[in-house]
Amino acid sequence: MLEPILVEDSTPTKLVPSLEGILKDLKEDATHHDYFVALLIVFLAESGFYNSSSNKNNPQCRPLRSLHIPEHWKSEETGIYDVRFQLAACPDMSCKLIAIPCGDKLILNLFPILDKKKTYSMCVQTLMYIKPFLSNLSGRYMNLQAISHRFKDNLVTPVRTDLLIESQLMGPSLQCLPTELILKIVSMLSLEDVTHMAQCCLKFHSFFTKSLLNELYTRTK
Repeated sequence: MLEPILVEDSTPTKLVPSLEGILKDLKEDATHHDYFVALLIVFLAESGFYNSSSNKNNPQCRPLRSLHIPEHWKSEETGIYDVRFQLAACPDMSCKLIAIPCGDKLILNLFPILDKKKTYSMCVQTLMYIKPFLSNLSGRYMNLQAISHRFKDNLVTPVRTDLLIESQLMGPSLQCLPTELILKIVSMLSLEDVTHMAQCCLKFHSFFTKSLLNELYTRTK
């Protein structure tokens, strides 16, 4: 049987090595929130994000198996988690994960460190995914595929897209495509579809305003 690579491929009897490795850094009195934020660090690493203190010069060389709990990742006074990450594709860009405990829930905030930053947030009931007191380490996690997709889709991918756009690099979204490709796609759409695209984000709004005017002018001639 092949060894699992992504966290969501873990089984009730076998954790992915990256998650199993980072859990060794947790103290014996670790809470369910500690286990959950450790999980998020692995999710971020799977998406190309590495803790800034791990390797400032070359985060790409940090394999998933070598992940560690960052120093000072949690405030002893407030219990708030505050961890900074770099994106391996553009190491000059970074983001922050702020996780705020609220009873058995965690308020997660992930945002790129940019001038015009946007914060992406979600609330998680950690006990839906963590059973911290089971003796079997692999049995302490459940519903991993669901939380992996939810966290990556709602927080990680938007932040990654923002950073790639700021760095003018290709990314996994329409916004990150080269201008020439975007214009080619737009040329095959109806005026109504282009109008809808212009409502998706500020970049498309400013980008398509001129295109829409030109389109209207061309079609009315």
